Amino acid sequence: MAFNGGKSYHGSSAVEGGRLTGTTDSDYFYFFCPNCQDHHVMRILDYGNHVKDELGGTNYPDERPRQERDFTLVFKLYCPNCKLTDFVKIGNTGWQGGQLPTKRQPSD
Repeated sequence: MAFNGGKSYHGSSAVEGGRLTGTTDSDYFYFFCPNCQDHHVMRILDYGNHVKDELGGTNYPDERPRQERDFTLVFKLYCPNCKLTDFVKIGNTGWQGGQLPTKRQPSD
């Protein structure tokens, strides 16, 4: 079965612009709900692994070291406190260095 039943899995405006933050505990990463003010941890309900069948580093061919393959992981997130369900993507085909300008600071 296709990830998310074949439906779109783009994140909403609730998780864009620096609104979705998180932290680590040991080597695990936890996402904080962008709607809840007291750092409620979101559950990961499902994920999709979108690996391309090509050599890594296609977006940054001159960078060293090169990643072994290009990928995007999509996570379906859920907040048990406010019931928000949303998506976030993590990958190595987008911006890979420097400073990311944000429209909104996470502490706002």
